[in-house]
Amino acid sequence: PSDMLAGSRRGPVRAALAMCVGSSALGSGALNERSVETAHSFTGRMCAASRLEETRRPDSLFSDPLAYTLAGKEGRAQPMGGWIMVPRTRFGDDFLRDHYTRGARQLVLLGAGFDARAFRMSGLPELRVYEVDQKTTFEVKEPLLTGESLAVASRAAVATEFTRPGEWAAALLASGFDPAVPTVWLAEGLLMYLSAADAADLMKQVGQLSARGSAVFHDAVSAEYLNARVSVAGAPFIGASDEYVNMWRSIGGFGSGYAHDFRAIKVDRARRRIDVDRRWPEATAARCAGQQVVLFVEVEME
Repeated sequence: PSDMLAGSRRGPVRAALAMCVGSSALGSGALNERSVETAHSFTGRMCAASRLEETRRPDSLFSDPLAYTLAGKEGRAQPMGGWIMVPRTRFGDDFLRDHYTRGARQLVLLGAGFDARAFRMSGLPELRVYEVDQKTTFEVKEPLLTGESLAVASRAAVATEFTRPGEWAAALLASGFDPAVPTVWLAEGLLMYLSAADAADLMKQVGQLSARGSAVFHDAVSAEYLNARVSVAGAPFIGASDEYVNMWRSIGGFGSGYAHDFRAIKVDRARRRIDVDRRWPEATAARCAGQQVVLFVEVEME
């Protein structure tokens, strides 16, 4: 998310969203339901709607009991799409569980949106969760979570903007985050909405806050996608690169890393899991050059 639209939150932004989901979903309406005020925050409700669709399947790869509520009427009217949400969510879940077994005890959701891992993921009793996103997201989200029981040790909502250098990191520290504790960083559906400068600042801050044993997973798109002028519900893709692993190393100080070509990520409905087809080569800069490639990127602090 970014604050590029903040200056017109109650005017053009809401008008654009109304064209996407219908004006009745944006007003208080009969249900008196509050709506988000930026296109970027709205994409988070779209993602929750896709998690709802997956939860309702008999062969689902995850279950999100809060998805219906968190998506809201506006999100349920326009799901993001299971093609990306199912493998991305499950990949992130598996990534978190794997690193929890290796000692990670903090989870930071960068661009958290309407994620509910703090409520739906069992078996992580010592995990402290920090959700970082725009203020409008939490203004809508927090009241919807009243009375819900956490599945983890704690959860903190950190309202900030990624477009003001250093602000989100300072706010995260003020919320109780401990940079000495190994951390899992999930940035799902974020990097494509950040400028190159803001992405570099994010990598720098994450690196400075990451103890040894910390790890990052995020999805992204190759540089060629910028020529496609992709926009999701009024939120344009402005961030893309063929060099994400190298950027995390050079800017964030991370060690090992791997960029998966999304085509290597396979949903196995019969076994209710995802698999990585190792026959697909890594999505290196040379392989991404001039191609539209969706990426799953993971890096670790060694």
